[in-house]
Amino acid sequence: MQATLEDFFKALRGSDLDVSLNAQVDAARAVQLVGWSDRTLLKSALGATLAKTISDRALCDDVFERFFHFESFDFEKALAPQPPAEPASGAGPSEATAPPGDEPAKSQGAAGSGGSGGCRGGGGQALSQLLLSGDSAALAKRMQEAAREIGLTDIWFFTQKGYYTLKIQQAMGLESLEREIADARRQTLAPEHARRLELARKRLYAEVRNYVERKLALYGTAPTRQLHDDFLLSQRLSNIEARDFARMHVIVYKMAKRLAERHSRRKKRRVRGQLDFRRTLRKNAAYDGVMFETFWRAKVVDRPRVVAICDVSGSVRQYARFLLLFLHSLGEQVSDLRSFAFTNHLVDVSETFESLPVEQAVDKVMQAVGGSGTDYGQVLLDIHEQLLDDIGRRTTVLILGDARNNRGEARAEIMQLLYQRARRVIWLNPEPVAFWGLGDSEMKHYAPYCHIARECNSIMHLERTLDALLRAHSASA
Repeated sequence: MQATLEDFFKALRGSDLDVSLNAQVDAARAVQLVGWSDRTLLKSALGATLAKTISDRALCDDVFERFFHFESFDFEKALAPQPPAEPASGAGPSEATAPPGDEPAKSQGAAGSGGSGGCRGGGGQALSQLLLSGDSAALAKRMQEAAREIGLTDIWFFTQKGYYTLKIQQAMGLESLEREIADARRQTLAPEHARRLELARKRLYAEVRNYVERKLALYGTAPTRQLHDDFLLSQRLSNIEARDFARMHVIVYKMAKRLAERHSRRKKRRVRGQLDFRRTLRKNAAYDGVMFETFWRAKVVDRPRVVAICDVSGSVRQYARFLLLFLHSLGEQVSDLRSFAFTNHLVDVSETFESLPVEQAVDKVMQAVGGSGTDYGQVLLDIHEQLLDDIGRRTTVLILGDARNNRGEARAEIMQLLYQRARRVIWLNPEPVAFWGLGDSEMKHYAPYCHIARECNSIMHLERTLDALLRAHSASA
């Protein structure tokens, strides 16, 4: 039973529910108290000890129902036992006419020989006997024993389905069954017996395959999702399909949360300040001066500001959704962030990001601002008019765009002013560096006035940029 409980924990982890060691110990103790006989009580005990939230409880209950769903074979009536045919005149009983329960000694020996005979449930019956008798319970038990013997709980990816399907059949006695089919084919009086065995082998394959697929869904959800997430992390944002947008939102949110946790700890250490000796000595006078309690002078935190400006024009429309998503996630982690979007004019979208959920905010900005040709020269004039006075030595300016200006005036002198006034100017360009300056790209004119100019066209690039921004944010704080 301990092995069953460990397999259940593995199924929970495979279904993307994190189960801590303490929770596993509590669950084992709960199972010892309630036992295994009452299914409802067992489900409640496991859910109460392993789930920490309502959503976790729902997932835990779903995994419980799937894990403790006992499989049974579903064979057609054609495989049910049939009355033995009358032997030909002068012919003795043969393997074709013998009832399934009275197989000749030769078949029995074949089923039991070989290392692949595997587990022999159903009272030690050969696999052919179980198949022809239609004993669903014995076949299900044989299959589950074989699955445990070969370690089916380690299945993670869909490419392993064929391997585990074959291994389970071999552990059930597939080689002996195939030898018996070959013997029946060689006997001219046993064509019906060979046909039924071949049909049984096909049905066995189908049942085992379905069983493996159900276990893959149980144990392989989280690893498969992680594999897909790793693929999405390395893909160019322009190649991400619409069906993966929701998953990308989750990935970016987790990325921002992880980095925020990392940098918030660093920030707390740095704003601790200096020791306040007077308050500390006064408070610890009762302890003969031993400083059990300490007091620190808090520093006045000069919080940095971030001004983020995103191009949502047609040339970068495939990237813009994820760049806006990046800005939304950044806004949850940076206290003072102003967000702007543009095509040929600068539009403040900070309130939209603050008031709407991420998907609605991104869609609204794309519809309201995107669609027309890009004019970086006019946008820089808008920055000069609307923002330049508010940009100082605490301000980081983050620009997201391809710098393609449709042959308009570059206005690089305004970029120079930004470079001189801001703490940092960071430009993230979705195009490869080799494309900068080609055609109508003005990136070669803007890059000298950027503290950081990077190619950014994947989630990994965004993560590195967010990490650098939050690191500077914590350092300034």
